[in-house]
Amino acid sequence: MKRAFSFSTLFFFFAAPLLAQQAAVQPPVEKCWLEGQVVKSATGEPLKKARLALRLVEGRAQPYTAITDANGRFTLKDVEPGRYRLTVERNGYVRQEYGQRGPNRPGTILALEPGQHLRDIVFRLIPAAVIAGRVYDEDGEPTVGVSVQALRYGYTRGQRQLTPAGGATTNDLGEYRLFGLAPGQYYLSATYTPGMMMLGVAGATAVVGTGETASEAGYAPTYYPGTNDPGRASPVVLRAGDEVRGMDFTLMPTRAVRVRGRVFNAVTGRPGRGANVMLLPREAGVRRFLFRNQAYVEDADGAFEIRGVTPGSYVLSGMWFHEGKQYSTRVALEVGSTDVDGVNVVIGPGVELAGRVRVEGMAETPAQVPTTTPQAAETKGEKQLELTDLRVFLQPRDEMPVGTSGASVKADGTFVLENVAQDVYRVSVTGAPADFYLKTARLGGGDVLEGGLDLSAGPPPGALELVLSAAGGRIDGMVLDAQQQAFSGAQVVLVPEPRRRDQTQLYKTTTTDQYGRFTLRGIPPGDYKLFAWEEIESGAYQDADFLRLYEQRGAEVRVAEGVRLSVQLELIPASDRPR
Repeated sequence: MKRAFSFSTLFFFFAAPLLAQQAAVQPPVEKCWLEGQVVKSATGEPLKKARLALRLVEGRAQPYTAITDANGRFTLKDVEPGRYRLTVERNGYVRQEYGQRGPNRPGTILALEPGQHLRDIVFRLIPAAVIAGRVYDEDGEPTVGVSVQALRYGYTRGQRQLTPAGGATTNDLGEYRLFGLAPGQYYLSATYTPGMMMLGVAGATAVVGTGETASEAGYAPTYYPGTNDPGRASPVVLRAGDEVRGMDFTLMPTRAVRVRGRVFNAVTGRPGRGANVMLLPREAGVRRFLFRNQAYVEDADGAFEIRGVTPGSYVLSGMWFHEGKQYSTRVALEVGSTDVDGVNVVIGPGVELAGRVRVEGMAETPAQVPTTTPQAAETKGEKQLELTDLRVFLQPRDEMPVGTSGASVKADGTFVLENVAQDVYRVSVTGAPADFYLKTARLGGGDVLEGGLDLSAGPPPGALELVLSAAGGRIDGMVLDAQQQAFSGAQVVLVPEPRRRDQTQLYKTTTTDQYGRFTLRGIPPGDYKLFAWEEIESGAYQDADFLRLYEQRGAEVRVAEGVRLSVQLELIPASDRPR
């Protein structure tokens, strides 16, 4: 025993310095360096005070930032190697991303290798456009407090809709000014409720009384040059730096009615004094986030009245806040040409849903789980999965801007979703590293990942069990144009097989880097098609009619757990538009 101890001691006496020396000679990861200039697109003059931000494509690390000097120059030093997006903003100009081929289009990912020094990056900013005008009532009087929006077409969950791109409120002269607009085609809308004014407060929209009494004549949403039908609105086409004035239009009066009812607070067991009720419009083909009509319940019996309501489809939302918690409910409501009476709004505690997140392959869920997949292990500096970074979200199937519920995950993997309104939801988990995916979601023994989580009948039995897997598939690839040259900035989209195309969480998208390469990670197993477009409207690939025109241009791929595929894609050029 004594001899063995001496030999062991002698071994470590000589080995320890050698191991320390080997560790000492490990070279540090070389940092990257970027420099360039921001100039005016038309004249090439340098732009001072432009703000640049370099953000990781994957991860939540703080961005690297810089501000241009008097010569328009910028420098970003000590940048860790990785995949980034570089953006620049300046007052009076359109935001731009590195490699962007046009406004409202994605840019090119910057792939930075250790020690790489990128010089002579040049951004040519185009001036933003402005639309200005006045809004009048039917008597030709300028109207104060009208919400005017610039709308443009885009896709939301596969539906092409008019969505807000900018907004303003008219002043006492009825004047509005929409600024910061990128070149493109817009439609103007004016929304006005007598006695109410839309104001921007800390980046949000607030509704305040003007002291007027809402009359029984109201105003339906009006679209330039003067129609209640968004399909008959006239477009306004803007070029870079345009300042289009004189876009005046007149509100369209219509018969307005009253909506009356009572609120009952099932949390306290009393009438709902102190609650807020508001009508959210559901206009076909238009996505809005304006609260046009609302009332604060002051009556001891919970009675409320909303005046100046124009005919249409609405959701009546009731909310009550107590001790930092929000309690809410929603009621679908159709309003015609006569008053609506007897609306009952019951605000209850909602559903409380407990659950647990488990990481596949772990007997017990620790606070930190290594990213053990080969592809994760090779990504230097990528952080491990920390359960406390995760959040569980429930997104209602409809698209109203209220109702999303979320909860943070504790170190032991448990979470509690509180006050969840009775509805049908899709389940998602955010905050996991790139190779993870939500493998299963089960409640009461049934799968709720694909079919949806149905809470419409009240509290379900059991807990929501979520399983994350670190073995998501990975696809690396290259996009080539017709000349077989690598194409940077292409929009690469992974689309699930037809029977699963209603599962929005299965779609993945990215853009190619400066070398024409792309990477998609954390892909659930299944059959997919890969597409590479030179130019495509955001979200258009979820429109079944749009995708059908390109179905034969996609490359079929089958993804298994932990698999790593290499794919070469043919670019679909912008000139190849559907007919």
